Amino acid sequence: MSSPTSRIVLDAIEKDFGRQRALRRISLSIEQGEYVALIGANGAGKTTLLRTVAGLSRPTSGSVRIADVDLRRAGPGLRRRIGFVSHASLLYPELTGRENLQFQARLFGVADADSMIAQLGELLDLAAILDRPAGELSRGNLQRLSIARALLHAPRVLLLDEPFSGLDQTTASRLQLLLQRLVDAGHTVVLSTHDRAIVESGPHRLLRLDDGALVEDRVLASASVDRHAGSASPLLVPALRMPPKLLGATLTIAAKDLRIEARTRDVLGSAGLFALVVLITASFTAPVGESSTGMATGVMWMSLLFATLLGVGRSSGREHAERGIESLVLSPVPKAAIFLGKALASLLLLCLVAIAVVLLFIVFMAGNAPVHVLGLAGTVLIGMVGLVIVTTLFAGIALGTRLGESMLPLLVLPVVIPLMVGAVELTRQALGGQGGGMGIWLALLAAFDLVMMMSAVATFAFVIEE
Repeated sequence: MSSPTSRIVLDAIEKDFGRQRALRRISLSIEQGEYVALIGANGAGKTTLLRTVAGLSRPTSGSVRIADVDLRRAGPGLRRRIGFVSHASLLYPELTGRENLQFQARLFGVADADSMIAQLGELLDLAAILDRPAGELSRGNLQRLSIARALLHAPRVLLLDEPFSGLDQTTASRLQLLLQRLVDAGHTVVLSTHDRAIVESGPHRLLRLDDGALVEDRVLASASVDRHAGSASPLLVPALRMPPKLLGATLTIAAKDLRIEARTRDVLGSAGLFALVVLITASFTAPVGESSTGMATGVMWMSLLFATLLGVGRSSGREHAERGIESLVLSPVPKAAIFLGKALASLLLLCLVAIAVVLLFIVFMAGNAPVHVLGLAGTVLIGMVGLVIVTTLFAGIALGTRLGESMLPLLVLPVVIPLMVGAVELTRQALGGQGGGMGIWLALLAAFDLVMMMSAVATFAFVIEE
C-alpha cells in the first residue's frame, strides 16, 4: 500500500467564479509516484484544477486532501511537500535568478541553498542566466528558472501547468528526462499539456477535462513499463530545517522588498515626489506661520495619505507583475508574515518620505512657531503605521479587481477618516507647542492602529486567496 505522504484525493470539487462554474464535482485519487497528464481544451478547467490542488484557489465546495490532510488546514510541513509551476513565473523581475532562488530557499527552510542552486543549475542548464535579472530573461529561460524554483525544496508533489511552454526542444527533452527520474524516485507529478507527444512519452495516466468536468480517466500504455515508485535513489536531497516562523519570515519578506526598492527607487521616487509636489504647491497658498491651522496640517496629512496610497500600490503591484505573491502563499511561512513583511518594508520607506515632508512643512509653513518635537514625532509615526496597515490590507483586494490600483483610494479613504482627523488635530497641537492634551489623541490613534492590525492579520490570508 502506498504511503500517504504524497497521495492526492479530490472529493466532489466544484469551483465557481461568479456565475461561471469552472470545475464540476471532480472526484479522483492520485497515488504516490504517479505521473499524470492533464489535457483539455482552453477553458476546460486545467489551470483552475491545478491551482486548487496547490492551495492557491479555495474550492467553492468539496475538499482536497494531500497526505490525508485537508488542504484548508495545511501546515508548514504539508506546504513544503508541494511544488507548483504556473503560466506566470512567480519570480521577481528586479532580482537575479540566483537571488530569487535564494529567497525561496529561505522561505522553505533550505539550509544548503547554494548547493541546491548549483545542482538545479546543472540539471536545467541555468549557469548562464542565474546572475541576470529575471525581468531580462526570455520566456524559455524564465520558464527554466521557474521550474528550478518549484524543485528547490524537493517537493513530493509537483503540479506543473504547461511546463514545456516556451522551451526549445533540447530543454524540453532535458525536462522530460528530469520528470521521469523524479517519478522513479517516488515523486508525484501532475502536468497539464496540449502536446500529445508529451502525453505519450512518459505519463502513466491521462485525465481529460471538458467544461470543468472530468470526462476521461485512463491508464496510458507507458504505464505498462515496469516501475516501482521510490525504488530509484533520490534525485534532489536538500538539507532542510524548520521554515522561518512569524518574525523570521516577516524580516525575510521585508528585506526582499527593500532590496528591490534599492534597485528601482520606485516607491521613494513616486511617493516622495508626489508628496513633496503637493506640499510645496500648498505652501504658496498658505501664509507663513499658519501651520497650526487645521487646513495647513490637513494638507500635510493629505500629501502623506496619497504618498502612502501610491507607494504601497506600487509595492503591491510588483507582487502581481509575475504573481510573486503566489510564491509567498505557496510557501510554508505563516500567512500573517506576508502582510507584516509587506507592511514593514512600506512603513520604513514611507517614514523616510514622511520625515522629508514634515521637515519641509516646518520650513515652508511653520515659520517661527514653537514645535512640540516628541509629540509631532509620535503623531507622524503612529499615523503612518495606521495608513500603511490599512493601505497594505486593501491593496490586496484592489489589485485583485479589474480596476487595480485605481480602486485603492476608494477602499482606503472611508476607513482612514478617523485616523486623519486625529492626526490633523495632534499635528496642529504639536506645531502650536501644545503638549498637554495630546495623550488622549495619541492613545486613540494607537487603538485605531491596533484594531486595524488585528483585523488585517486575521483577514489578509482570505484577501489574497482566489
